Amino acid sequence: MKKIFRTIGFLYMLLYVFVSFGIANADSWDLSKLYELSTFSADSWDLSRYDKFESSEGDYFLVDIDDALGYLVNDDYKTYTVFPIMSGATRTPTPEEEWVIKEKNIQPNRTIFGETGEFLRMYKNNGDTRTGYGIHNYAFFEEEIENGTKYLSLGCILVAADIHDIIEESYIANGESMKMITKYDVNLSSYINLAL
Repeated sequence: MKKIFRTIGFLYMLLYVFVSFGIANADSWDLSKLYELSTFSADSWDLSRYDKFESSEGDYFLVDIDDALGYLVNDDYKTYTVFPIMSGATRTPTPEEEWVIKEKNIQPNRTIFGETGEFLRMYKNNGDTRTGYGIHNYAFFEEEIENGTKYLSLGCILVAADIHDIIEESYIANGESMKMITKYDVNLSSYINLAL
């Protein structure tokens, strides 16, 4: 049965949208090394575990494509969290861009889009141009992360189901219009406001 779902998922990727990873249960990940990262030095900033991050107005989503890491950041409250992501495969890379997340859809395919099918659509050009890119889960997310996969989708950002819920909470807290940046080689201190 599992083989059938993988085959279906692979065919959809070729015909439609991405292929990614395992069972999207972020609670089972060992993220201790992520939280030990000394990304930048600022005593006034608080790094929260993803499950302790409190979504609020002013949050934005920063994606480091090279390192396959996502950050939810809030300059006003000086808080951020970090978690693993997957992005576009070599032939279909995720573009470097400043986006606005401003639409939620439910997709029917539960292999490609995860158990709930939730898809947060990414708009470019200050939110004026609707794209096919979005943020969503994938039925085999955890398995692929454990295998070290970083690039697998057709350009969308793939996250664990628990992480998707937190991003959606931030999206709602921001009036269903949230800033997002995708970039190769992110230097976190150049994006967050370190001023007191």
